Amino acid sequence: MLAHFIDSKSFQCGYFKDRQSFFEEYLLEDISEVEFEYLLAHGMRHFGDYYFRPRCRACHECVPIRLRPENFEMTRGQKRALQGCSKVRIKIGEPRYCEEKFHLYLKHKKRFQSLQDDVEDEQNFRLSFYVPAPFGMEFEYYLGPKLIGVALADVTSKSFSAIYTFYDVPDSRASLGTFSILKQIEYCKAHCIKFFYLGYFIANNQSLRYKASFRPNEIYVDQEWRPLRNAAGDWLMPEEKMIWKNTDFLVKAAHHPEYI
Repeated sequence: MLAHFIDSKSFQCGYFKDRQSFFEEYLLEDISEVEFEYLLAHGMRHFGDYYFRPRCRACHECVPIRLRPENFEMTRGQKRALQGCSKVRIKIGEPRYCEEKFHLYLKHKKRFQSLQDDVEDEQNFRLSFYVPAPFGMEFEYYLGPKLIGVALADVTSKSFSAIYTFYDVPDSRASLGTFSILKQIEYCKAHCIKFFYLGYFIANNQSLRYKASFRPNEIYVDQEWRPLRNAAGDWLMPEEKMIWKNTDFLVKAAHHPEYI
């Protein structure tokens, strides 16, 4: 793995208006499957070659969350979402850029206030989601001939990581976001993938709290994965414990003996 270290700066948090975010950030190249799975298991996310995880000084509410597909059980609401999107056709393959996807992303972004500071231009969109990636895959969702949604992910022999989903459905009652996650979990079960990473869970932010509804699940706290909710929906951890303090650098510079 080749690492380029970034001199990180604080910036406005996208989830809490009264807070500043600070990331541990790198540009990483030539990552092996073992290295990539290690990064995922320790809370790292990425867009293209840019890898990051929260390292905020005054807030620790972004917590990595994952589930084990073999144990997953659908709720009634998730079953309704599956039925509500029964006419959606799915195409799975390598990520492939087209202008239609960029315009679909822009439509999606307009509906969510927390996404207003996300990627704005086509070049950054391509760099974030459509640079060649060794583990990249894409789920395309069609209603008839029309592309209505895209989900980008990474997959290895043991891990699946949901990167980003954007969509624009004619019927607002169709829960394509939930449908997309369910279909990705279904893919994991079919390929005997052990872990499904959902990104970050924030107990006090509704736009990220929904991730805990895919259960049973576990979150990364105190440098280890612990159960958060069981299949019945019981919370197994008090809310004040749902925090993650990132106190170490995951990627470290190599030391060469001749320089010691």
